[in-house]
Amino acid sequence: MEQEKNLLEEKLRATSKPNEKIFKLKEEKNFNSSYSNSSGKSKYASGNVSIYKSSFHSQKATKHSLEHMERESKVTYLLEHDSSVNDNIIYEDVEKFKKEAPQIYKEKISQKMQATSKANLIKEAVINVKPDTTLEDIEKTFKNLHEKFGGHFILATSIHRDEGVFIDSKYDLKDLEYVSSNLSWKLRSTNEDVTTEVVDYAPNRNIFFNSENSNWYFDKEFKNKADTSKFQKKINYHAHVLYSNFDKQTGKTARLDRTDLRNLQTIVADSLGMRRGQRYSKTKRMNHWQLKRAIDSKRDSNLKTKESLARLKDLNKEVSELRQELQGNEFDRKSYAVLEQLKKTLTEKVKAKELTIEDLRSQLDKYRAENEKRRTFIDGKIKTKTVKLKEGLLKSKEVKVFDTKSVEGFVIESEQKQKFLEEKNKKLEENNQKLTNFVHELRSHLKIFDLDNLKETIKSNIPKTTKNINNLHKSLNKDIER
Repeated sequence: MEQEKNLLEEKLRATSKPNEKIFKLKEEKNFNSSYSNSSGKSKYASGNVSIYKSSFHSQKATKHSLEHMERESKVTYLLEHDSSVNDNIIYEDVEKFKKEAPQIYKEKISQKMQATSKANLIKEAVINVKPDTTLEDIEKTFKNLHEKFGGHFILATSIHRDEGVFIDSKYDLKDLEYVSSNLSWKLRSTNEDVTTEVVDYAPNRNIFFNSENSNWYFDKEFKNKADTSKFQKKINYHAHVLYSNFDKQTGKTARLDRTDLRNLQTIVADSLGMRRGQRYSKTKRMNHWQLKRAIDSKRDSNLKTKESLARLKDLNKEVSELRQELQGNEFDRKSYAVLEQLKKTLTEKVKAKELTIEDLRSQLDKYRAENEKRRTFIDGKIKTKTVKLKEGLLKSKEVKVFDTKSVEGFVIESEQKQKFLEEKNKKLEENNQKLTNFVHELRSHLKIFDLDNLKETIKSNIPKTTKNINNLHKSLNKDIER
């Protein structure tokens, strides 16, 4: 086991470039060791959970499955361009098995194997694994599945350690966990969602490898070179297993219902010493292309959000430029105090990731306008300007005087407001008189208990009270009786 570990480390180290930051197998093994007991066995069953989450997804194998597993066909999205970091083994010739199975079925069951059974004879399982998972671990897992459900005979296995993505984030990968159900990232220690602070670069989608010079680029034309030393590598450790549920000894095929499939996930997690996925999850599994589109869409959104969010250095730069701009315009204490308070407020928003660059500049522009208005207007209305007055032949002094046009504008605006208020006051007086007249008339009717005239008066003056006339009539009659 130790020799395999050292050999794999040497293979990974050979693929890296100088100064390139790589999340190596050794680092992940050391980190994961805190979740294992002294014997190296998984503690999952005793309640301690691995940081690695298990997953077993099975589908019908294709004619290209084995070629992909053994890297015989071209794979354009590799992160490590050295297939020797992978492990491969073939236990039984797949084509031979496909020919023998129908014959054995006919001998054992005394009937021909159906076409659908032939088509689904070979399955391919994609399984999440840990950095130190071995071929023997996969064998043990399928042995446990066979003992529980039957079938699960392995034909070929490949463990891939050459796929993955580059990660651009201020957080160490050891502190991050990827949640595939909603394509998000969170901190392991606090469960805080930090998706907007993590940007991934997927080979042949967002970043491209030039095999001629072994460099990475952000474009297919290899013009915009990527400095991968600033990124971390997140290896997608997984295994592909070609297997069959057909038992050549009995001629029968193992079949699993929903309950069996749930139990299967638990057995896989226990066998590999990994954390089981969520039980009874209602998340709909996406196919390969749907997942790619969803990841790309989420990534683009995160990238735009990350680029648009203001940082503390953006805030400090903008405020510094604003101060220099205001130095020559009588930047008094009040202006300084207001700016400092604004900076404090904006700093809190930046730390909470609630402020974009656009919002930051808008807030500072608003301050500029308000400060200019406060500095050059009296009571916010009459504008002043600074002029020089001579005090003799050689001396002069600066004084503030009212701007003529501003004074004229203030007078016109004041006259317009006065006229508006006079008209409004006149209307209020008219309404008040109408109300007074109504009150007098109401009182005269109450004195003589002329309820019919009272009813008509209320109807004509307050139409909305029509519904309450009968209640008022009854109330008045009671008062009269008393």
